This record gives sequence, structure tokens and C-alpha cells, in this order.
Amino acid sequence: MKKIFFPCICLIASVFLTSCLGSKALQETPQPKIATFENEHDKDTNFILANEWMVETFNNAQSVIQFTDKESGTVKGKYIVRAGYTSTSPYIASTEALFSIITIRVKDNGCRIEIDPPNTQFYSQKSMGTEFGYTTTMFEEATNKLIEDFKSRMLGDSIGDW
Repeated sequence: MKKIFFPCICLIASVFLTSCLGSKALQETPQPKIATFENEHDKDTNFILANEWMVETFNNAQSVIQFTDKESGTVKGKYIVRAGYTSTSPYIASTEALFSIITIRVKDNGCRIEIDPPNTQFYSQKSMGTEFGYTTTMFEEATNKLIEDFKSRMLGDSIGDW
């Protein structure tokens, strides 16, 4: 009886403990998201609207406008897509902040926004009943929201008229 009892307990314990392990599913990195809009504004007004949108959207100290050129109509910035997480638990890994590069190009009666995916691996990790990671679906949702917000701003008027 003792010869059977100990191996059974070991087998049950190993099955129980392995069920707590996390599984990591890697995903393919998505293509950059690009959207083009036409409006009734000239190049200067579009440039001002794009700058205003970036200033209002980049509400984190880590999100910064890195480059602007009014002559070429380019505004480029680094946007924090997902804040990092510092874990104090030995069972959950810390994550780094994820950044996307947003490039806006404007011209007379039109503008274009380009959102590059973060330079990290997209993954979904399940551990102890909780899901961690950054998936392509999360990136798509975030970029669609940014593009809709940008579109509504660019089709509107500048708020700097006085």
C-alpha cells in the first residue's frame, strides 16, 4: 500500500503544480497602421491641428513630440501605448513600457497618420488565472481609437482662434 500511495501523491502534486504554470503564446507583429483623411484646411492649419492633437493626446511624461518640420508638414512623436509594470511577486514577471512612433504628414486639404507597432514581441501569457502581455488585438484597438480621435480633430477647426 505504501509503495502505491507515495507515487500517487507525487503524481497528483506534480499535476496540480504544473497547472499553475504560465503559458506564453507569441503572436506575429502587426503592420503599421496608416490612415489618410481629406479636409478643407490649408497646410498651415492642418499642421497646427496636428500639433494640437499630439499635445492633447500625449498626456504622459514619456510620450513626447520628437520632431516637427512645418515646411515639410511633418510631426513625429513617441507615444506610450502601454505603461510598464513592476512586479513584486516572484510568480509574475515585470513588463517594460511599450512605445509606438506616430508620424503625421500634412498638406493642403489632407493629412496622413502612421502608427508603427512597438518594437517588442507581441504575446499573451496566462499565469495563475490572469492574462498578461500585449496582443495584436490590443494594438489594433488602441490604434483605431487614436485614429478616430485624430480624424475628428482634423475634420474640425483649430481651437486657437481669438
